[in-house]
Amino acid sequence: MPTRKFPKILLAAALALAAPLGHAEALLKPVPSPDLSKLTPAKAADMRKAREEFDKVRATLAGDPLAETYALLATIYARNGLYEAASVAIEDSVLLAPKDGRWRYLQGIVMLGDKNPLGARGAFEHAFALDPAYLPIRTAAANQRVENGDLDGARKMLEEYTAQKKEQAVPFAMLGDIALKQKRYKDAIAQYQMALKLEAGANKLYASLADAYAGAGDAKAAADARAKAGNTPPTLYDPLGAGLFGREASKADAAPPKTPPVDPTTQAVNDAVVQTGQRQYAAARASLDKALKLAPNDAGVLALYARVEAMSGNDAAAQSRAAAAVAADGKSAIVHLSQGVVREVAGDDPGAQRSYEEAVRLDPKMRSARISLGNLLLRNNRAADAIPQYRAAAEQSSADGEAWTRLVAAEVAAGRCAAGLKDIHGALAKDSKDPYLMQIFVRLASTCPAASADERRMALDYGTSLYKSTEAPQVGEAYALALAAAGKWDDAAKTQQAAMFVVLRTDGKDALASYRDVLQQLQAKKLPDRPWPPGSDLYHPARLEADRAPPPAAQTPPAKPAPPKG
Repeated sequence: MPTRKFPKILLAAALALAAPLGHAEALLKPVPSPDLSKLTPAKAADMRKAREEFDKVRATLAGDPLAETYALLATIYARNGLYEAASVAIEDSVLLAPKDGRWRYLQGIVMLGDKNPLGARGAFEHAFALDPAYLPIRTAAANQRVENGDLDGARKMLEEYTAQKKEQAVPFAMLGDIALKQKRYKDAIAQYQMALKLEAGANKLYASLADAYAGAGDAKAAADARAKAGNTPPTLYDPLGAGLFGREASKADAAPPKTPPVDPTTQAVNDAVVQTGQRQYAAARASLDKALKLAPNDAGVLALYARVEAMSGNDAAAQSRAAAAVAADGKSAIVHLSQGVVREVAGDDPGAQRSYEEAVRLDPKMRSARISLGNLLLRNNRAADAIPQYRAAAEQSSADGEAWTRLVAAEVAAGRCAAGLKDIHGALAKDSKDPYLMQIFVRLASTCPAASADERRMALDYGTSLYKSTEAPQVGEAYALALAAAGKWDDAAKTQQAAMFVVLRTDGKDALASYRDVLQQLQAKKLPDRPWPPGSDLYHPARLEADRAPPPAAQTPPAKPAPPKG
C-alpha cells in the first residue's frame, strides 16, 4: 500500500516526535486562567472542568490535533466573554497550524468580540488568503474592508464569488449594501432582488431594497418594499462561527457535511501517535502491529514504527524498521525524514544529515525536514549552512512562527543580525500585523547593533502594541528589550519583572532562569546583545534523544465501594 494513505497523520507524528523537547512550549503562550467570579456557579464549574480536561490532554497531542484542542478551549472561553484567555488560546492554535485558515478566522471572531477591529481585520484577511473557498471567511474579510472604507476591495472579493456560485443570499445582499453606499441604486436593486430570490424569508432585506428604490426615484416601489420589511436577515451556513458563539449556523434545511468513518488502519496509526505522546510505547507498538496486519509492509506505518522504537530507546529495532520503510518506498520524503530521526537519536549525525537532505530533495516544501536539517547543522556549529534551510521553511508562510524564529536565531548565531532584520522586514511587508513576526522584530531590532534609530523606534511601537494585547511573558520580555533600547531602563526592569510573575504563576520557579538573567542585565543598564538569552535552544538545538525516563504509572481503577453491612 502506498505511503500517501497516511500523509496528514504521519506528518503530525513527524512534527511531534522530531521537535526538540520543550521547544514548542517555549513558542506557545501560556493560556491564563481567567477570573470566573462573574460567572454563575454552574458556568464557573463548567469552565474549571473544561480547563482541567485541556491541561490533561494537551501533553498527549501535537500538530493539528493540538491546534484543534487550543481552538476548542478558545471557543469555550469566548462563549462566556473570557476574551483574554480565548485570545491567547486561539493564537496558540494559529502558531501550531499556521496554514489552517480556520484558526485565523476564529481568531478574527474572538478579536471582534474583544473589541479589537484592527486585529480582526488582519486575521480575516489572512484567513481569506489561506482559505478563500469558505464563504464565511470571505464575507468576514469583505465586511472588514467595508468597515475600513475599502468598498471597491470588498466588492471585488464578493463578485469573484458570485460570478461562480449563486447558492447563498448573503454575498448578494452584501453587494447590494455596497452598491447602496456607493449610490449605484440600480445595481443595489438587482443585488437585493437576487438575494431575495435565493432566500425569500430574509425579509429584513426589503428595508434596504426600499432605500435603493427611493434612491433610484421609484417612490411606489420603495413603499411596496418597505411594507414587506421585517427582522429576518439572510442566513449563512457557518459551522465554525456557530461553534464559537453558539449562533445559528445555517438555514433550517442545512446540515454540516457528514464525516466519513475512519478506516481501521488509519485509526490504528492515529492511536499509535497519541499513545507515543503519552509515552505508552508498548501500547503504540501494539497499535502499529495491528496496522501492519491490515496494511502489510506499508512504508508509512514502518516509518512511524521506527520513530516509536527510537524514542523508546530500542536503537536496533528502530534501525531495522527504518531500513524496511526505505525498502518499501524509497521515494517517500516522510520515510527518509523518519530514518533521519532514527539516526540522529542513535548519535549518527552524518547519517541523519544524509537522510534529512534526501527528504528535502524529494519534497522541498517539507517544513519538518528543513527544520530538522537546520537544527542538526546549527547544533554542529554550521549556522551559515543552517540559514538556507530555515529560510526555505519560513518563506512558505509568513505565519510560521517557529521557522522565522529559528531563521533569525541562526543569523544572529552567524553574526548576521543585519541580514535577520532584512528578512523580518520582508516578512512584515507581507503581513504587518502578525504578532509573532512583530515580536521577533522587536527582539532583534532592540538588540542588533546594526539596527537604525528608526528601527528601534518601530520596535518600541510594536512592543507597546503587543504588550497591550496580551500578558504573555515572551511578549513582556520583548517589550522590556525595546524599552531598554530606548533608554527607559526602570520601565524595562519593571516590565521584565511583570513577565517573570506570569512565568512563576503558570510554569513555576524552575522556568525563571533565563528571564532572571535578562532582568539582571536590565537592572545593570546593560542591553543584551542577542534577541534571546545566550543559552536558548534556538542557538543550540538539542539533539533528539530517546526517552529514558521510567514509564508512566498505570492508571489504577477506583476501588468499588464496600457493600453495606447488615
